[in-house]
Order: sequence, then C-alpha cells, then structure tokens
Amino acid sequence: MSLSESCLAVAVISTVMTIAVPSLTRSREDYLLAATARQVASHLHSTRIKAVTRNRDCRLNVTSAATYVIECEDPTWLPVDWIVMPRGLSISANARPEFHRRGNVSPMATITIRNENGREKRLIVNITGRVRIQ
Repeated sequence: MSLSESCLAVAVISTVMTIAVPSLTRSREDYLLAATARQVASHLHSTRIKAVTRNRDCRLNVTSAATYVIECEDPTWLPVDWIVMPRGLSISANARPEFHRRGNVSPMATITIRNENGREKRLIVNITGRVRIQ
C-alpha cells in the first residue's frame, strides 16, 4: 500500500466519522433520557411497594431540577432515599404522587424528564398507581 492510498483511506474514514458522530451522540442522549425515565418509573413502583408493605403513605417528592426524594410518613415525612439525576438531565413534576396503603395514588401526577436539547419523556401516574412512560 502506497502513501497516497493510505492518505485516501484516512480521508475516507475521517469523512465517515464526521458524518456518523453527531448521529451517535444524539442516539446516546436519547438512550440516556429513556434509561433515566425507566429508572424514575422503577422508583415510583418501589415507592408504591413501600407504601403497601409498610402500611404507610409514601411519595416521590421532586426537590429541585436535579434531585428527588422518596419519603414515607411516620407520622411526619421522613426521607427514605435521595436520588440525583444524571448530568444534563432535569426533572419536574406537577404534583407529588402520594401512594397510599392500598397502592392507589392521590393526587395523580405527571413527571417530566428533559435533556439539554429539549427532548423529554413524561411519566404519568394515574389514580390506581399505574405508571406509564410517554
């Protein structure tokens, strides 16, 4: 292989990488957003199970754009677990979904997770305690 062939091969590879890298970065960001949404949904399911097994009310409380806490009432709200969002993602909620002793929720809530590019996933908690990701 001559020097000119090697230079041509490097040029082709660098062109392909220049085209592929933004797409791979976007895919990674979308994957991180979806994985974080599944993690928050898992924490919501765990909170529901804690409420039923402990026979007390438990809730997910968004404390800032980067953190949320799982709390159980005993007779005041005591934190059970603090969770920090991955870098570049933020969380917000329109209410604090409170799981009761029978597994139902009041009030219903929509939890939104956003990345830096404005893409978002929503978790909807209905009155029966079901969690859906949109």
